[in-house]
Amino acid sequence: MTAIEKYNEEKQDVKSQRKIRILSSAFDLFSEKGIDFIAITDIAKKAEIGVASIYRYYETKDQIAINTAVWAWNERSTRLLPVISGEAFENKTGFEKLRTIFEVFNDLFEKDRAFLRFIYFFDSYVFRQDITKENFDDYEESIKFIQDKILDSIDKGIEDKTIKCPEGFTDRELYYTIMHSLFSMVQKLSLSENLLSMNAEVSAQKQIKLLIEMLLNSIKP
Repeated sequence: MTAIEKYNEEKQDVKSQRKIRILSSAFDLFSEKGIDFIAITDIAKKAEIGVASIYRYYETKDQIAINTAVWAWNERSTRLLPVISGEAFENKTGFEKLRTIFEVFNDLFEKDRAFLRFIYFFDSYVFRQDITKENFDDYEESIKFIQDKILDSIDKGIEDKTIKCPEGFTDRELYYTIMHSLFSMVQKLSLSENLLSMNAEVSAQKQIKLLIEMLLNSIKP
């Protein structure tokens, strides 16, 4: 490697690390207070970087929000990879694979509620800002890893007869219905678990586990 090549590589590493610091800082702020109430100056302060430097990478807060969402999903996918891949996972029945994936969502609630809150705030922000779909290619790609794993599990379960898709519905319709139900619950509980005193009557973890059992029982043959 020449001196110029080495310099360029180091420069690229610095740029990548700076981007990660920006997105990580934005994630912390967005997940705590929502996206609307955070200014680019707030992100710059937390990232300990000049505002002008942020504008070199992202021209608007919309771009920061979308790139933060991509970064957040990719980070979680990397952590989940050992759990939902490999020979042990692939040797499970479709039903067992789906249970394993569902338990990951219970884990997310217990250990990573900031992520669940961020996705809720992100969805709300995107809706209000009316951001065009053309800006979401990278975001959809970051979610596709999880979607493919769940769809593969459902399809394997239908094939090995451990999962029954309700008559008149497709595997994708089953996927979206199940995941919207589960994800909506863990998001809501991550935001409002302790909001009302009555919420303390039943633990959030038990509610999630109960919903998982209800969803799984509903697709047993």
